[in-house]
Amino acid sequence: MATSDLLTIAIYLLLIFVLGALFTRRAHESTDSYFLSSRKLPWWIAGTSMVATSFSVDTPLYVTKLVRSGGISLNWQWWSFAIGGLFSAFLLARLWRRAEVVTDVELTELRYGKGAGSVLRVVRAGWMALTINTISMSWVLLAMAKIIGVVWGGPKWGGVLAATLLAIGYSFLSGFWGVVVTDVAQFLIALIGAIVLAVFAVNAAGGMEPILAAAGSERLTLIPAIPADGIFTVEFWTGAFGGFVIYSSFQWWANINSDGGGKVIQRMSAAKNEAHAFGATLWFNIAHYALRTWPWIIAALASLVIFPDLVDDELAYPKLILEVLPSPWKGVLIAGLVAAFMSTIDTQLNWGSSYLTHDLYRRWLNPGRSDKHYLVAAKVSMILLIGLTAIISYQITSVTEAFKFLIAFGAGTGPVYVLRWFWHRIHAWSEIAAMVASTLVASAIYILNPPIPFPLRVVVITLVSAVFWVPITFWVKGASTDVLVAFYRRTRPPGAWGPVRRAWLAEDGPQPVQKSMRVDLIAWVGGVCLTMGLTFAIGQFLLGAWADAILSLILALAGGGVVFAWMRSRF
Repeated sequence: MATSDLLTIAIYLLLIFVLGALFTRRAHESTDSYFLSSRKLPWWIAGTSMVATSFSVDTPLYVTKLVRSGGISLNWQWWSFAIGGLFSAFLLARLWRRAEVVTDVELTELRYGKGAGSVLRVVRAGWMALTINTISMSWVLLAMAKIIGVVWGGPKWGGVLAATLLAIGYSFLSGFWGVVVTDVAQFLIALIGAIVLAVFAVNAAGGMEPILAAAGSERLTLIPAIPADGIFTVEFWTGAFGGFVIYSSFQWWANINSDGGGKVIQRMSAAKNEAHAFGATLWFNIAHYALRTWPWIIAALASLVIFPDLVDDELAYPKLILEVLPSPWKGVLIAGLVAAFMSTIDTQLNWGSSYLTHDLYRRWLNPGRSDKHYLVAAKVSMILLIGLTAIISYQITSVTEAFKFLIAFGAGTGPVYVLRWFWHRIHAWSEIAAMVASTLVASAIYILNPPIPFPLRVVVITLVSAVFWVPITFWVKGASTDVLVAFYRRTRPPGAWGPVRRAWLAEDGPQPVQKSMRVDLIAWVGGVCLTMGLTFAIGQFLLGAWADAILSLILALAGGGVVFAWMRSRF
């Protein structure tokens, strides 16, 4: 790397640190400010922060491997989450904002009451902070190490440690305020860097014509072809189309973030009001899938021409940086990747710390202390989390496989997290049973490693977990009517709440008629058409499929019309 590259990176790091440090005073007003920005975030900051933290330095490596190994359609492994993300936007974002919780696990005591609800809150806070959160951060550290190893050539963990310490530094200083504001800058830098690399990679490969020829028609399809053998064959469900079917119809709700996910929920809760919570979540899904997908995919396709024979497909992305970018663009791209890395690490640390501080330490171990005391505890917990993450990151070798394991690990919990909003019969033991079953079944599958492809593993884990939590839901008595009425009064969820709603009306008297959930579901479908239509339109335009691009754009515009009409009726 040239001096101009290093100077570019140094200037970026300095600016980000200064920007984060500017919010130190505001962040330390209270724990609510430190973890939720005092619930004052506008939709565009909250939504952009969701986008920035939902991808990291690992994401372009992951997408590159998918495209090189199986083609564009393999991206349905993560595109499918747009369906669930938009479900959260249209049906859950307003409910999360009404709940006014600091963390998503705090909801368990509101929803289920004391006793089992309190036990679940503690168990899930520890599970999320010390297991899910650290596994997520570990593959981010691994990806950063791979990139530094290729681009810098120096000690991998030296560079990772430096960037991590910087992220911890301004997370300590500025809390959630610093996280979300720096996320906006980091998103722009990372997006610009990805676009620049894609342009240079296409030029280095000789243009799109040789790239499309090298990729082949099967690798370029956005939806894999239906096998000729039929639906009742093993080949159907173990092939690309079977994976697409499972991802798009099953995985979006059978995952640990089916009701929004902790980091996204944290930003919903931090939004100014319900309208801003919805706007943030909608913008997140559009930007995350439609805007960010294609620079990575185009670069990955170009790498097939430039690096046709690589043992580790994940290394194609950092090798492109090294081979095709001139200075100082090389420094801009590395700064963008460091931005992606830091925007995820600072969020994961703040989010994980909120569990340990708010749901464990403050709730059970040392209640009744000052906000200043809990702010110190939050910073200590950040050090604990990054230490555990470093240990885990030494044990994994593939970003892609770690990501897939985490999806499978929490697959059995997804249905319960969604249903608890729409069905009063779900109770704390339903969640506990689903969490324990999903953990045990996923661990057994990955330890024994039977010859089951990843999409079917998700199905098996979800169905076997349901064998445990569904009977328990009916056999064990749920929360008391008083607890359910209090929760209903606070959040006013739609769905199967008939007995609870009648008890609420008996206590509080007549209330305004709730709008039909059917309207929300129609708007959700419109949101999916808008988001995926834009995603496909941009991709097909870049790949030269003009007719398909126009049809996708028409679908997106139709979906946008439905969404606009729904927004006018709801807000």
